[in-house]
Amino acid sequence: MMPAAYDEAEGKGTAVTDRQDTMTPKAIAIRTAKYVLTAAIVGGAVFLLHRYIERMAWQDVREAIERIPRWHVAGSIAATALSWICLAAYDVFAVETVVPGKVPMRMKIFSGFTAHAICNALGFHAITGTALRYRVLSTQGVGAADVARVVGLVGFAVGMGFASVTCLALLLEPSIAQGWGRWPGIALLAFFVVLLRWLAGKHDVFKVWKFSTPVPSARSAGAQMVIGVVEMVGATGAMYLLLPAEIAGGFLDFAPIYVGAILAGIASNTPGGIGAFEALTLAAFPQEQRAQVLAALLAYRVIYGLGPAALASLALGAFEVRRRIAAPA
Repeated sequence: MMPAAYDEAEGKGTAVTDRQDTMTPKAIAIRTAKYVLTAAIVGGAVFLLHRYIERMAWQDVREAIERIPRWHVAGSIAATALSWICLAAYDVFAVETVVPGKVPMRMKIFSGFTAHAICNALGFHAITGTALRYRVLSTQGVGAADVARVVGLVGFAVGMGFASVTCLALLLEPSIAQGWGRWPGIALLAFFVVLLRWLAGKHDVFKVWKFSTPVPSARSAGAQMVIGVVEMVGATGAMYLLLPAEIAGGFLDFAPIYVGAILAGIASNTPGGIGAFEALTLAAFPQEQRAQVLAALLAYRVIYGLGPAALASLALGAFEVRRRIAAPA
């Protein structure tokens, strides 16, 4: 899922800070707070899942899975494909910004898809995402420092995607924030305008302490915001289509639930946000509907998570075999 890249950037930034500060008391306090927050989220998720699931009959969950219409499953697969195409596009923009003209298009797409799909399944995005991208991009002469910049720009793009969807949701459905949603939506919109105007100026590089990275043009950043909205619509739709219509409600009503569950999964640092994502989603529905919601969650995990991860793993395996065959003896 698209949050993987955001976590990669965050993890990379933490790594840089830790090296510079050499574990100062402030760095230790921040890391401890992060671990405590992660433990609290995972612990709360486990408690809620146990509480919800023990009240369900697995026969009801199995029957709910069997009742999911086949054309809804097909629609969920199509929405998944749309979402993953957009995630790969983030890497295309990022690589072209950092090392323009150096990497062929097919390799940019391949690197983005495999990194996102495998990271989404395994977690530990700061490690796996950077390592996978380096494994692929280094064959095109891209160095470790530039791969780190690519990871940072992908994280920026994913963050802008989340912010764009949140902005639209607040502007279209201000009741999400108990009637005050339009004001933070307008604030986000103003932020985007300021950001795009800044990028439209003579700003080619963004520098923080000793770390610097090229920044996208205003046109590129705007395109990535649009892609972010499309990606989140696809990801949300992949789950929404698996829920019974009488439970799911309107798409805009379900979208905040999905985005909130994704953010909880990112904060939990578990592979694919497993546990926290399910717990928050189940918590949004009454107990009598949770067997059907759990059935949709299980189907979603297979379609959106396991399917792309399996394809990416096979593709990466074929890539490695081809490299070994092509390598001189």
